[in-house]
Amino acid sequence: MTLMVCAAAAAACASSPASPDTSAPAGSTTGKPAASARSHVPVSGETRQGCGDTPVRDGSPPAWASVNAPGTRFVLGREGNALGYLFTQPLRAGHPADPANKILWYVRQPREAKPLRVLAHPRGREHPVVELRFPSDSGPGEIYPSITDLPRPGCWTLELTWGSHHDTVDLFYRR
Repeated sequence: MTLMVCAAAAAACASSPASPDTSAPAGSTTGKPAASARSHVPVSGETRQGCGDTPVRDGSPPAWASVNAPGTRFVLGREGNALGYLFTQPLRAGHPADPANKILWYVRQPREAKPLRVLAHPRGREHPVVELRFPSDSGPGEIYPSITDLPRPGCWTLELTWGSHHDTVDLFYRR
């Protein structure tokens, strides 16, 4: 797997004293209606872990992400078009080795031989930006195995793009 991190992002990470947004865990608010722009995708077992708008879930994934599903906790994109199976919980900032931040991304729409491009930034901020790319050379199904490392702890927004398709998730990384 090829991981590309922009040199500018690395410099920004080293020089920026501000910490990423450490918003309350997803699913911890009460009485707020769900955003109507999202697709409703029935899944079970929402937990209070996660950050931003993305809860970490247990249970059954959507049907389109269930072929050879690993049975681990997962996050579902805001639009319901991408799902990430989390092999490590909690995710850790930096480049941990044992265990690594392995995420198996499933996408609803065909990959069309396009890589998965991930632009990550601290939630609520535009910088630093970390860019990761994962090839479309795995199967069966529309999957992208990844090691998704981010430089600092906190809540990160990951903008996922494959071909002309897009989705967004928020993930929490600890020290």
